[in-house]
Amino acid sequence: MFPLLSGLGAAHEPDTFTVIVREDTHTPQEVNLVVNDTVQYYNADTRENMTHEIGLDLNGDGDFNDTDEFSSGTLHSECDWDNDSDCRVAWIFAINTTALVGNYILSDLLSDGSEIEVRLNIEADVHLEVAPPIGECFGDCEDEEVEEEMKRSSQTDLQKGLMLAGMMMFGGASALFVATLMQKS
Repeated sequence: MFPLLSGLGAAHEPDTFTVIVREDTHTPQEVNLVVNDTVQYYNADTRENMTHEIGLDLNGDGDFNDTDEFSSGTLHSECDWDNDSDCRVAWIFAINTTALVGNYILSDLLSDGSEIEVRLNIEADVHLEVAPPIGECFGDCEDEEVEEEMKRSSQTDLQKGLMLAGMMMFGGASALFVATLMQKS
């Protein structure tokens, strides 16, 4: 579909998507979002002492703390918030800037040293509005006066009309004369 060509626009309501982080995969493995959406990665890997950290490692150095990189921090399968208030089982990642538009391959680094690739695709939230075609007036425009072409009878048209009327009178008078002659005979 080509919204620019069709003149149609659509609004997008922000949405939240949940990705379940499992032992050896994520469900779903690829998420397609629009700016203002949120994705939540929930750790459901219940193996003992197994943690996940999901993020963007642009330079491949095995961490997520360089310029333009981001991460979930360590995700546990369960937390004792009384003893560890920083413990997390989920990462809520709000996509609230167009600077994040793009296609990413995120890394899920597990505490056992293994890695799972996760795909995250972010599109711009484009709102197109119907606009008048190029050259058309939009808003406060001066009304252009439309000149109507008026057809005026020319003298020859008037003359033709008079000739037709005269011929009809002559024809009528001739028919009346012939009828009168026939009655007399």
